[in-house]
Amino acid sequence: MLATLIVFAVLIACSDKNMESNVNTLDPSNEVTVDSNIYENTMESDSEPDSSTEITRPTEVANSEFIETDTNIALDSDFNGLDLVEIETVEIVTAIDASELSDEALYGGTLKFTSEYTDYALSYKNVHLQFSPTLSSFGPGIIYSRILKFKTGPEVIQPSLGIECDVCESWQMTSPTRFEFKLREGVKWHNTEALIDNILRSQHVVDSIDRQLTGQNSLVIGSLSNISVINDLEFYIDLKIPDADFLLGLADARSRIINTELINLKQGTSSGTGPWQIANDENRGVYKFDKNPVYFEKHLPYAESLNLYIIPDEITRQIAFVVGSLDAIHLNETQLREFESKFDQRDYLRVPETGIGMEISLNPNRYPFDDINVRRAFYSAIDPLSYIDEIWPEGGYISLGIPLIHNHWMIESQDTSKHFSDKLKAKSLLNGLEIEPVTIKVGQFGQGYIEYAERLQEDLSSVGLLSKIEQVSRVDFVDKVWKDGDYEVFLGPAPYVNSPNVYLFSIIHSGGSWHHGNPFSKELDLLIEEQSGEYDNSKRKSQYQRIQDLMWKSYTRFMPVTIKSSWLVNDWLENFHPTLAGFEYNYLSETWLNSES
Repeated sequence: MLATLIVFAVLIACSDKNMESNVNTLDPSNEVTVDSNIYENTMESDSEPDSSTEITRPTEVANSEFIETDTNIALDSDFNGLDLVEIETVEIVTAIDASELSDEALYGGTLKFTSEYTDYALSYKNVHLQFSPTLSSFGPGIIYSRILKFKTGPEVIQPSLGIECDVCESWQMTSPTRFEFKLREGVKWHNTEALIDNILRSQHVVDSIDRQLTGQNSLVIGSLSNISVINDLEFYIDLKIPDADFLLGLADARSRIINTELINLKQGTSSGTGPWQIANDENRGVYKFDKNPVYFEKHLPYAESLNLYIIPDEITRQIAFVVGSLDAIHLNETQLREFESKFDQRDYLRVPETGIGMEISLNPNRYPFDDINVRRAFYSAIDPLSYIDEIWPEGGYISLGIPLIHNHWMIESQDTSKHFSDKLKAKSLLNGLEIEPVTIKVGQFGQGYIEYAERLQEDLSSVGLLSKIEQVSRVDFVDKVWKDGDYEVFLGPAPYVNSPNVYLFSIIHSGGSWHHGNPFSKELDLLIEEQSGEYDNSKRKSQYQRIQDLMWKSYTRFMPVTIKSSWLVNDWLENFHPTLAGFEYNYLSETWLNSES
């Protein structure tokens, strides 16, 4: 069964300043275990648990990313002379339509962003084994290509997990468990004197994937059993079982194609085939890249160079953006509110993500939620849309938390809104029932979670369903609530998963290690198993929507705040359409400057 082959990576943000947490990897057997010590060491923050109202985007990073860095290094290199004065103007940040950023493409200039990846010394050592997505998407990882990539651009409606070829020219399924790929012809490695042959071959791809399978990054291609060369431009991949999501793993930024000849020569892996190549520079406070002059997509990148400055201090980062030393910055909700309180009005982009946010679960195995009418009353009593407006304005949307392959696979909002905000219905469902106060367990992940629980408590009380709020540590939330199912109601961040099948088999399927009951388990199990290996998108969409329908009708869990990533963008940055699925980074090569920055 596919459930026994799925590895579920749990990632939860570890600080109120959007610092990223380490990975806790679950055993891929039926009895998945969690090492609570990992959470004790990496998830508890030194900052106060109520210091933020953010929904944090759970992002994986390696231990090395927490090395202290001199906050002035990057400024000393290219930001000399900045007048870092406090600006007291309070303005409201206004949303813009992403299409307004597009215009006729311009070439030249240097893109300037920031990076939180600080382990410069390890950047190109055993890169195929490094799990950090920050290295992959806003660090040295951007020099590499993959077999596939996630689609980017103004035509991509987010959230989306749509994929397309990167170094491949085409692929075809020859059986439910075998895929054949053909490479683009003449793809060149970045210039290096050590290489006898600077052309990408199938053997490079096979060696790269084989090396990936020996480390943590094997998680993202867990259903792959074998990869073999056909000829210099063709190779095939065999799967253990049919898996409709395995291509997502090949598109993940951690599935890098590296030059194994250089590794054999003990020269590291600093040569890739991606849109950017390393610029020779000894400044450890900034990653500098030049345009790859032999990139296989001839018109890209538009910019001549790219600098990723290491600026750990949030205020310094925001000021650098305001004075024009950075083209754009990515902010969580707390940081965005702080920015609004200090600086002039700025345009921003909201990018809907999928499967990332805050989750509510009602335990159908515990009184009183073993009664579906009580669960229905809970849903009817609350108003998730108004909570978003009050606590995280424009910062999220309502979903079930399942990663979506395409935006149109989601059930229409009018079909889900009918479950909420009907207090008369809630009172009717509870009429005649005598229910002791229920306990809402809230993970200590920030003040926003507590505020949300208090709004729940208020609305539940108004229909006669009394409750008490119990705050639990981050470690206990994972070990006791998520793992052991010790809750009546829980409220907290969802674990990060990289594909629909991982989520469905780990959490919704009755054999999943994190499954806590569902009245429709028999039908859901069948649908999950059927869709897992269904390569016909129209059929899979129908199965996927039926799964969503049953999950809504079960009244057991949903994601009331599925986050939208926030970007502040300076006026001169054009065609900027960030796609964060699989830690994608190619949108940087498609971005251009409309004037010298």
